[in-house]
Amino acid sequence: MNKVRFTFAAVLLAASVGVGHAGDDDRFLYFATDDPFVSPGTPVTKNDVQFFGGVFAEGSFGTVVRFWDAEYVNGYMVGGTFGRDFHELGLGFVLGGVAGAAIRFGDDEDASGELWAGLRVRHHGLVIGDMAIAPGLAAGFSVVSGPTEIERRREDRYGGDATLLGFVGPEVALRFRQAPNMEVVFQLHHRSGGNGTFGDFGEGSNANIIGFRYRF
Repeated sequence: MNKVRFTFAAVLLAASVGVGHAGDDDRFLYFATDDPFVSPGTPVTKNDVQFFGGVFAEGSFGTVVRFWDAEYVNGYMVGGTFGRDFHELGLGFVLGGVAGAAIRFGDDEDASGELWAGLRVRHHGLVIGDMAIAPGLAAGFSVVSGPTEIERRREDRYGGDATLLGFVGPEVALRFRQAPNMEVVFQLHHRSGGNGTFGDFGEGSNANIIGFRYRF
């Protein structure tokens, strides 16, 4: 069953990357954009890559999102993502897709891998001087090779399986007029069974991460 789940995740990841490389001529398109840092007629970037690191925390989504007050543990994740914008929705919002991979490890953890893929809605950002503050939200599916210690305890609690869960990633990105293709990204990496919808699971795990994203 785990092999099937990993195959499913690998297909999602490959499909996302394939979309990003299909038709290289359209990587830079002239189309209407609400990006405040892009002048009319300027080639618009559609792809992005991000590298990040993060720390896991006890508690639920609602408590860990308060990153300044979260109960962090000796569990970490490092990885990267590939994203691609599909369509300008208007009012500064953009629809796209994202896929990622990470290694999860820690002092009391067995190292494990994670793959995820899903859809993303982001905003070009609210401009304050030379800085744009851009919120975003990704949602999809996440598969792991093994549970973290937090997920293992919750497997016992729910009587479920943390291997395949839903994924939600709210974020805030900061970009600057002087380097509009670079972003500093703060994100909550949340895995959940959706109240029993996936894996007979409730709360999965939460990690606050920081990353650097490049658009091209």
